[in-house]
Amino acid sequence: MLCLGAVFTLAPGAARAALYELAASGTITENSSLSDSISIGTEWSFQLVYDTAAPDLDFELTGSPDPTFGRFTNGGVVPALSSFHYRAGSYEVTLAGPGDFATASAIDITFTSVHAIDINVFAPALFPSLGGGAVSFHADFNDFQGLSALTSDALPTDPSLGPDSFGGSTVSLLPPSGAVSGSSIASFSIRPVAEPSLAALALLACLAGLASARRA
Repeated sequence: MLCLGAVFTLAPGAARAALYELAASGTITENSSLSDSISIGTEWSFQLVYDTAAPDLDFELTGSPDPTFGRFTNGGVVPALSSFHYRAGSYEVTLAGPGDFATASAIDITFTSVHAIDINVFAPALFPSLGGGAVSFHADFNDFQGLSALTSDALPTDPSLGPDSFGGSTVSLLPPSGAVSGSSIASFSIRPVAEPSLAALALLACLAGLASARRA
């Protein structure tokens, strides 16, 4: 009965709709690193979940708010970067929560004559080494005509964006020397990510408590 009461009490707390996932895939087209473990032609993919409730911290770089530039990091009241996964062949890395992202990690949005999404992910303790040292991640998606890819300097939420929305893109692993990059983009998507409702979380907690009680 306590479980049911908790569920009904929390049921109105539906999923927060602030989380979005940017996902892309393609093939490696360049390897100028000191490692040959990821060969040209290898398929890569990544998924980045971000929180659109995160504040725009552009003023940290520009000195004052700039409507043509957005900078979203985990340094604000609401962390921007929530989770990240990248795979290319046998190389794989997962960042499971905001605390896994190092300080310099950021999503930068350019909304001028160029519409661009720049992603930088740093987590030296979690990225497997490549070419004898620490690795970071960079991706940039650029609409050089600046006509339709983005509608503001906010984090993107338009589900109609696809690989053809950008005129030039590169997704790279950056070891100490050179890069392992893919400029051939097979897929690109943005979609909202529903969080579990408070009711569902309460029910799971109750079920876990009942299971523990039965084992005791």
